[in-house]
Amino acid sequence: MRPGLSAAAPAAQVRHPDLLSVDTSVWESADLFSQMRATVNADRALEHYLAHQLEPAETVTHVKLRVEDVVHMATRGGAHAIGKDDEIGSLEKGKLADVVLLKNDDSPTWAPLINPYGQIVYQAQRGDVHTVLVGGEVVKSEGKLVAGDLKGVKAKLESTVAYLEREVGDDWISGQFPEIPEAEVLYNPYQYKK
Repeated sequence: MRPGLSAAAPAAQVRHPDLLSVDTSVWESADLFSQMRATVNADRALEHYLAHQLEPAETVTHVKLRVEDVVHMATRGGAHAIGKDDEIGSLEKGKLADVVLLKNDDSPTWAPLINPYGQIVYQAQRGDVHTVLVGGEVVKSEGKLVAGDLKGVKAKLESTVAYLEREVGDDWISGQFPEIPEAEVLYNPYQYKK
């Protein structure tokens, strides 16, 4: 539940944040394509839930959060939130050329391209990122990283994991699959009744 929003609040009171960000890759995917989809789906579920709580219940026919809003959150909204919207977040003269170009001729979901915003939010994935420029410098081209030492970084990561596996031993694997404790059923004085 969003702060300041009761379950009985009308759907029109649903407010949207101005940006999207990811602070973990442990609990869910850290890519913004997944975050955009999750945001749209969660917001629409909440909007429908709140409308159904009203007496009489309402049917949502026009959702408030649009795919254009979510793309804005992932681009201009993030730039604004960190106080750099005069430098990044949109393609404008004088701004840094931080650009992500999407293209995937081998994907059946990229044709026909009818609604670019909908395509980005509902269909795009990391594999559709063809080219990335950071500050005008190409760091990814034709779907492959061209900047940095990816092989060296991968080798260091694999070495670190191998070290941890040796040091932690059998607990390394069992720690990834902890036992699920027996569920304790708590008494609930709140019953859902019509």
